[in-house]
Amino acid sequence: MSHNHAFQIEKLRNNFENIITLKKEIAKVKMLVSDKLSQLKLIYNELIKTNNKKIFLFCLDSFYFQYKTFAMEMEHIDRYRALMNNRMYCDYYKLYNLIITHIKDNRADMNVAELELKSYPAYKDLEPFQEYKLEDIKEIHNNILFLINQLYGQTLDKNDTIEHYNDNHKIGFSISNFLNTLEYENRLLREQVGLYINYVSFFHISERKQLNRLYLRMQEFYTEIEENININRTFSIDDIGDEDKLNRFYIIGEDVKIDPILEDVEFLETIKKETKTIEVEPLIEIDESNKVNDNVEETSNIVENPVVQTESSQPENIDAFEGMTSEINPPPQNETVETIETVETSE
Repeated sequence: MSHNHAFQIEKLRNNFENIITLKKEIAKVKMLVSDKLSQLKLIYNELIKTNNKKIFLFCLDSFYFQYKTFAMEMEHIDRYRALMNNRMYCDYYKLYNLIITHIKDNRADMNVAELELKSYPAYKDLEPFQEYKLEDIKEIHNNILFLINQLYGQTLDKNDTIEHYNDNHKIGFSISNFLNTLEYENRLLREQVGLYINYVSFFHISERKQLNRLYLRMQEFYTEIEENININRTFSIDDIGDEDKLNRFYIIGEDVKIDPILEDVEFLETIKKETKTIEVEPLIEIDESNKVNDNVEETSNIVENPVVQTESSQPENIDAFEGMTSEINPPPQNETVETIETVETSE
C-alpha cells in the first residue's frame, strides 16, 4: 500500500472520530437542556399547587408559556438532530452497498463472502427522522474504509503482475495490446478507489458543517435558558425606555407594496351580499304533453293546496311519474274517446 493512500485512509479515520466526538458533545448539551426544562416544569407544578387563586394562576400563565416555548424550540432542535443522524446512516449505508455491488459485478477475483461483512438494518427513505444506532454508523464507516483498502490492494497486485508479466512468460511484443488492456482496467480501478475516497470525504465535510451548526445552536439555546432562569428581579413600567415611533421596517432592496388585508367581518358581509343576489331557478319542469289530460286535476290541486308541498307529500311526484309513463306508453285511442264522451254526458 502506497504512502499516499495510507495517509488518506488515516486522515478519514481521524476526521470521522472528530465527527463522532462532536455528536457526543451535542448529546451532552441536549441532556443538560432536557434537565433544565424538567426542572422548570416541576417548579411550575409546585407553584400552581400552593398558589391556586385565580389571580395567581393568571400570573403563572406567563411562566408556563416560557416553559412551553423552550420545550417547543428544544423539540425542533432535537428533530433536526434526528434528521442529521438519519442522513449519516443513509449516506454510509448506500455507499457501503454500492461498493459491495461493484465488487460482485466487476471483481471476480474478490470473494465478498470471504470478507465476512456484517449486514445492517435496511435504510428506509420514507422515514427521514428514524434514528439509527451510532455503533452501526461507526461499523459501516469502518467497513467502507476496509473495502476501499481491499480494492486498492487489488490495484497494487495487478500493477505488479503487469510489470513482471513479460519477464515471467517470455512472450515478447505480441502481447502488447493485452498488457495495455490490463493497464487500462487497473487504471479504472484506481480511479474507482479515488472516487470512493472522495465520496467519503464529501460526507465528512457536509456532516461536520451541519453538526457544528447544530452544536452552536444547542449551546446558544442552553445559554438562553440559563440567562432567563437566572434573572432575579421584577419588571415594571420603568424598564421601558423612551423610544421614537417606528415608522417602517427596514427592507433590503426596493420597497415592497403591501395590499390591504380583507378583514373577516368585511369578508362575511361580502358573502352575504353575494348570496342575496343569487336567484333560484325552478327545479320541476311541467310536462306539456300532460296538460290536456290533467287540466282538471291540476286546477283542483292549485285551489285546494295554494302552498307549495313539502318533501313529505308524494302525490305530485307520483303524478309526474305516471305522466312520464303515459308519455312513453300512450293509452289506446278508443279509451280516450270513451273518456271524452263520458264527460260530455255528465255535463
